[in-house]
Amino acid sequence: MTTGEVPEHPHDPAFRCATWTKAHDVDPVGSSPEFDSLVLVECPLPWPHDADEIPLLAGRTAPGTRVMAVVPEPHGGDRDDEDGDPRLRIVHHRRVRTNHLEGVDHLVTAADAPALLDALLADPQADSRGLPSAVGEAPPEVLVCAHGRRDPCCGRWGTLLHLELSALWSDVRLWRCSHSGGHRFAPTVTTLPDGRAWAWVEPPLVDEVVRRRGDVDAVAPFDRGSSALDPWCQAVEREVFRRQGWGWLDVGLTEARSSVAADGRTAEVVLTWPTGTARATVEVRREVPVLTCGAPPEQAKKSSRELGVRDLDVGPVAVPVAGA
Repeated sequence: MTTGEVPEHPHDPAFRCATWTKAHDVDPVGSSPEFDSLVLVECPLPWPHDADEIPLLAGRTAPGTRVMAVVPEPHGGDRDDEDGDPRLRIVHHRRVRTNHLEGVDHLVTAADAPALLDALLADPQADSRGLPSAVGEAPPEVLVCAHGRRDPCCGRWGTLLHLELSALWSDVRLWRCSHSGGHRFAPTVTTLPDGRAWAWVEPPLVDEVVRRRGDVDAVAPFDRGSSALDPWCQAVEREVFRRQGWGWLDVGLTEARSSVAADGRTAEVVLTWPTGTARATVEVRREVPVLTCGAPPEQAKKSSRELGVRDLDVGPVAVPVAGA
């Protein structure tokens, strides 16, 4: 761990945000960040509290796109250009299906990185495989939030999780990434290409997710939701995933609609895919304090909504009658 990456320990370990939230049995669904494209940029540690303060990332945004820093991989070999200068990796992901983002690896020198980022962010949904910097498709990836200057729980448990996972796979790329949201669910990861976020992760759980094996019902309580959807739809989609099994991740939704009540406490959700439809009511079950790590709940400056699904109906798509 780089010196200065993790701040001092919270003054009261009983109020670490992740420990407290898990102890209060908070359902994490609906907390996944939403995006349709994702750009990962190798940036050496230490990182500031906000990743967008990193000079290479500052001011580089696009609608529906997340730009995140990742800890660089070791350089050398094909990572050097013709002059022997090290190149950094930039990975561009774009959504091609509800639970699938297509990823392309790019290698550029530090001097060329700003121009590549500007090109990617000018049209994040464009296929970037034809750019001169492209070197191939991205493998399956796991992003572990370990941004210690943002949150001590992520810094502590995210870093430990990264170490545990580093010996687990040879065909999955593992990144330590900047803040991905939801530090109260640390350690949290995002899996790619499905683009789902997961809470309170342990190695066996994330291995099952990556390999798509085991009991979906057992991993569902740790599923924060699909990054393709809004929080209301995330809650319903997880219940459909629970019923349909791992094959659901290969299905693309054709409609995802949430109609939120005027008081903001409930929403009617409709999800449609080629062979079925789901309708449900999603309700706010409780408001949960988002702890400032180490401080008691009464000092929390904000809260989050825990969502619950009721009246779920899953069935075939209604086929219009000819001439009706």
